[in-house]
Order: sequence, then C-alpha cells, then structure tokens
Amino acid sequence: MQTKTEFLIWDKIVNSAKQRFDYALYSNKFKGLETDVFDTLVLHIIVGFACGECHETISTNLHNELQHIGFDIRDEIIDTIVEDKHVLFSSEIYAAYLTFSMLEDGCSEFEVLGCVTDLLESQRVY
Repeated sequence: MQTKTEFLIWDKIVNSAKQRFDYALYSNKFKGLETDVFDTLVLHIIVGFACGECHETISTNLHNELQHIGFDIRDEIIDTIVEDKHVLFSSEIYAAYLTFSMLEDGCSEFEVLGCVTDLLESQRVY
C-alpha cells in the first residue's frame, strides 16, 4: 500500500516529466483512456529506465500493459513515445533511482520527498 508521502514523491516525478514534452499531443493518442492511465505510462517509462531496462523492453512492456486493459495501439506509436525519453527525462529518471536507493537505505519518505523536490525544482547546474 502506498502512503500519501510516497504518492507525492511519484506524483512530483511524473508532473516534472510532463513539463518536458508535449503532453497534450501524446495524451491525445490515448483519448479512450482515463488521464491517470497515461500518467501511469509516463511513470512506467521513468521507472523502467531507472531500473536499467532498455528502450525495447520498456516499449514491449507498455504495449503489453495497454493490450491487457483492452487498448489497441501500434508498436510504432509506443516506440515513438519512448525513443527519446531516456534523455528528456534524465532528471526524473535520476530522481526515481534516488527514491529507490534512499528508501532501500532506510531514509524516511519525507527525506526522499525533500531530495526529489530539490532535485527537480532546482535551477542549478552542477
């Protein structure tokens, strides 16, 4: 079961990613689905890359998940959506990796939320 703070962490990561591409254009391809389903797909892309999965594996998994819920979409569309996200979502991918690592190390969810917020909202270049 996900706590409210953990939900806020993942929501912060997804909402940050949604600002990095034409969310309206891509979500339009999923008109028949609820908004949160496309947000979940964005999260799956981020988590997949954070876990070291390759582009092809992420595309295949997304396609299978969509078929499982009865949404038919061509492989090429999924590939197009995923193709540049390892670069475009690099901050969010790092934030997801950091989230997994910090939680595994026993950090509190509040500490993780603070670090993720600092990372994604900071305008500093390191």
